Amino acid sequence: MGSLELLRGADSRLMGLVSTLAASDLERPSPCSGWSVRSMLSHTVATIDAFATAVDGLGGPTEAELFSGSDILGSNWQGVAEQSINRSQRAWATVTDWDKPVTTLLGSMPAGQAIGIVTYSTLIHSWDLAAAIDQPVEFDASEVALAEAVGSQLVPGGRPGGLFGPEVALGADASPTQRVVAFAGRNPL
Repeated sequence: MGSLELLRGADSRLMGLVSTLAASDLERPSPCSGWSVRSMLSHTVATIDAFATAVDGLGGPTEAELFSGSDILGSNWQGVAEQSINRSQRAWATVTDWDKPVTTLLGSMPAGQAIGIVTYSTLIHSWDLAAAIDQPVEFDASEVALAEAVGSQLVPGGRPGGLFGPEVALGADASPTQRVVAFAGRNPL
């Protein structure tokens, strides 16, 4: 499965979960320490916009805004998420050279690496959202492979700054999805 297809699948899962949210769900705690569903979803949508900016140049959140958890959803969380995802899909669909450098909040990197990071973020935060609202999520084999590859590069460097918690120890019977989220510091049990 290609980069764009993986992103589309992650975005689709996120929108499927967002479409089930009631206003009261937004105030539930998320697996992201100290963040409600609203603040975690605001961060997720802001991340999608930040990476779309790397391709379409239309502007997006600053690093401080991205990690503030400030509400960008208002009363139309589904519309805001959908608008961001649609923008992202349009932007990434224009990429023809995945080796071409793009400038992200994380610095310059090949477009293929950038789309991998935003897909990883969307996968992990979709799991966070699903866990917060008690809906099971399992990643498919392609999503697990992407998450393992991107996570192994991204997560260790993010732990000292508190972007990811320590890896959660799991038993040998853990599912591939459980292993992926445990590596990112979430407790899937």
